[in-house]
Amino acid sequence: MRTWPHPALPLLLMACMAYPPGIRGQAPVAQADSSDLVEEAEDRQRDFERFRERRIPVAPSTRQGGCDERIGRICIWFGGEGETDFPPEPTETRNARIDLIRDLSRIHAQIRDPWVTGQLVHYLVESGALDEAESVARACDLAEPWWCDALLGYVLHMTDRHVEAEAAFRDAALRVPESEEERWLTPRFIFSNDGVDAFESEDPAEQSRLWELFWRFSDPLYLVDGNDRLTEHYARLVVARNREDAENPYEISWGRDLEESLIRYGRQIGWSRVINPVVGLARAGDPRSTVGHHHPRSRGYLFPEDFMEAPAEVGAESWVTAPREARTWYAAPYAADFRGLDTQVARFRRGEDMLVVGAYRPPPPERDPFATETPVAPARRNPFASRSGFGQPLPPPAPPEEEAVVEGPVTAALFLVPESGGEPYSVQGADQEGVFRLQVPADRYVSSMEVFEPGSERAWRARQGISQEALVRGLVYVSDLMILREDAPLPEDLVEAIPLARPHVRVQGDERFTVVWEVYGLGIDQEVGVTLGFTEGRPGFLQRVGEFLGVVEPEDPVEVTFSDAAASEVETLFRSVTLQLPDMDPGEYTLHLRLDVPGREPTINSRPIVVVR
Repeated sequence: MRTWPHPALPLLLMACMAYPPGIRGQAPVAQADSSDLVEEAEDRQRDFERFRERRIPVAPSTRQGGCDERIGRICIWFGGEGETDFPPEPTETRNARIDLIRDLSRIHAQIRDPWVTGQLVHYLVESGALDEAESVARACDLAEPWWCDALLGYVLHMTDRHVEAEAAFRDAALRVPESEEERWLTPRFIFSNDGVDAFESEDPAEQSRLWELFWRFSDPLYLVDGNDRLTEHYARLVVARNREDAENPYEISWGRDLEESLIRYGRQIGWSRVINPVVGLARAGDPRSTVGHHHPRSRGYLFPEDFMEAPAEVGAESWVTAPREARTWYAAPYAADFRGLDTQVARFRRGEDMLVVGAYRPPPPERDPFATETPVAPARRNPFASRSGFGQPLPPPAPPEEEAVVEGPVTAALFLVPESGGEPYSVQGADQEGVFRLQVPADRYVSSMEVFEPGSERAWRARQGISQEALVRGLVYVSDLMILREDAPLPEDLVEAIPLARPHVRVQGDERFTVVWEVYGLGIDQEVGVTLGFTEGRPGFLQRVGEFLGVVEPEDPVEVTFSDAAASEVETLFRSVTLQLPDMDPGEYTLHLRLDVPGREPTINSRPIVVVR
């Protein structure tokens, strides 16, 4: 994504040149008039940004058409393949930043001013001097200690120490002044206007609960310690506060539009300038526009606000969306290549517990629904500390043939995160594909199936809500339908069926495939009519019970009767059947199972499937 005449975007690189000695642990020196020093610092910062802007090379714009999105004065478009098409930062700009840091350091040694300290940390981080930035933040000693915590959290986040960064940011959030509460404690900009209004209509206790819940489910990968999406949000707030009373590379006054674009889309990875073809965007008398570039692997990770009241109802992969579909963007530093995961998740009852079975397999690149338009080489872990320097273009895209599925050791896991809070349940393994089973108390959860390949900085993920209501004696219930692998034999029970679970829900148009399920609550010798059928589209398209496009009859009639348990007990019946699709075009369908018990309402459960050629 690109922004004119200003930006918003994630991280990248900068070389550590010779930094002024004595930044670490300096004690303040008494000054007769600190306002003069602050004014000097402001002048130096303004001079640097104007110097930077003047040295960005100008090129004719190749952009066709208008903005993909407008935020106030900001024109945003999705750069795709051209997102890294910006010139390297000139050497004289890097040298000028070193001079600015030297002056800020000298002033910081004489006074303790929040603005000066914030600018010094900001430019040290931008230059790649992360150790020096951390030393300044730890020795902050301001009259506003919350700002010291926030600056420390920012530096720790930029060094990928997300657990420590989260702790520092939470300390800051506990102590923010009233004037900062809206910025730090509400979903301003990251929710829609309606979502923000709904959040602010809640009492403080409920707001706090929703805030924690939202960020818990927005964590990109539970396999990685810390919540880097939360710390990224707070890091953007730190940058916004540093920018609001300072000059910026766009050379326009800071305003709500610049802040919103920053909070939603993050920090820039580089700058370019173009002759502005869009009427009204150029500064008066100057046809040039400064363009901020975003990380090309950015995508949406935030939990969808529409499901905040009932997270367990969220559909499969309703978040982690392609950039054009996402309200906010982020590029995970540990997984530049972040993809959707092929999965099949099914629930079965075990007494009062819920048994969750999750089969998984990373899909090949051509079938990844969340891939960006152009393959990009993995991001560097600490981009601002790279020798290449801030504003240096990313490596060229990897050729498509180099995009293998899984090459090295992986960590895989199934997580069940309670909607009501508490520690998540999980089971982990090291197989590139397989089947997990996890038995937990019946409750409402968000499930996350994850595969992480650290060596190549690749990750795959699939999330959805999952829940199980308590059994009511006298009613009949049916488990989820579970589709088995091709050519799987008919299993005798669920224990035999679980290892055969298919790691996706695709079936070929002419394939014979096996479906299994369990029925609960039947009495002795109670007969049940079983109907299997399909509707076009996903389950939400089913308008009324029994509206099947066609009924698929198994080879042998299905009759559910048994007489080997006491009538006073809740019965569990396992069934498996082999089906063959009727003549159906490729596309999305829903497989339905209907149980007709005499004298009761029908019981239905459904499984989305994809018919392929």
